[in-house]
Amino acid sequence: MNGQLFHVPPLSSCGIILSRQCTNECRHCLFASSPEWKDWIPVEALRLLLQEIKKNDRYLTGIHFSGGEPFIRPELLLAGIRFAGELGLPVDYAETNAFWCFDEKRTRQMMMRLRENGLPGLTIDVSPFHIEFIPMNRIQSALKVGSEVFGPDRVQVSSRYFYGEFLDLEPDQTLPFEDYLVAVGEEKASLMIASELGLVAGGRAAERLHYLYVHREPEAYFGETCSAELSNPHHVHVDCYGNYMPGFCAGITLGSAFRLTELYQRRTLDPHPVLSLLAQGGVEFLYRQAVSKWGYRARPDGYIAKCHLCLDIRRHLVRQGCQLPELAPLEFYSKLDET
Repeated sequence: MNGQLFHVPPLSSCGIILSRQCTNECRHCLFASSPEWKDWIPVEALRLLLQEIKKNDRYLTGIHFSGGEPFIRPELLLAGIRFAGELGLPVDYAETNAFWCFDEKRTRQMMMRLRENGLPGLTIDVSPFHIEFIPMNRIQSALKVGSEVFGPDRVQVSSRYFYGEFLDLEPDQTLPFEDYLVAVGEEKASLMIASELGLVAGGRAAERLHYLYVHREPEAYFGETCSAELSNPHHVHVDCYGNYMPGFCAGITLGSAFRLTELYQRRTLDPHPVLSLLAQGGVEFLYRQAVSKWGYRARPDGYIAKCHLCLDIRRHLVRQGCQLPELAPLEFYSKLDET
């Protein structure tokens, strides 16, 4: 494991998480976002982060701004869009749950400001988890006004299927997830959530939604490394602390996005034992090490995916007080323990 070769390639697309704070506490949230998170990236740090991305943008096709919910602090979002424009970075969209789209005039004013500052479009979240908090009239308002301001091809909902499913609800009605399950049945719900949302069992879903899926023993997920996922330059996420998170590996950081040049020049994973084990032998190596050296015991009910197993081991390490640089932010793990 020591000295194992591993190269982080320059990113091709990137999501900037301005904060993990959100108006919602969705059951499926990969990043465990909720109103309880308080930290936001300072405006000057955001400028420095975008400057560092610009220095390493030779393969970059686009960035987007997300959270949490970035529209809790729209002025910070606008600043990020302006900074990106000044640097010549390609901005694709901002992502929102549309909580703020309750007044059409104000919604239009905000969207006009976004467009004038260089934002080309929006992605509006809609799912059985968002609808627990955000009624359809706000989602529909965001889609209608956004299409008029940015153009219909520049505004999209995250799932057309779920958007269509919820059109029969009363405009100001939210829908508890339990009622949704009763209406469509657990089997159909589990299939559509997995296919439409690409559910990743690496965040809050591992705790709140695992009952919908088949559980398997750890050995079912042995036999492949995680090197491809860890080194994938597409859809990297950078959070408000500068953690450089590969794809959808929430709670894992490859290093600091404020030092991208240094990160891209690194050729080993020392001293990052969890990353080294995952890159070399996937969850099998991580699991065997955790059992033999770190006191981990498998869950009696098993796991719904390899990401579920990986997350459970990492949570164990954090609970045991292991100070590993790749497990960050630590608050992500404590927020999962609060669910």
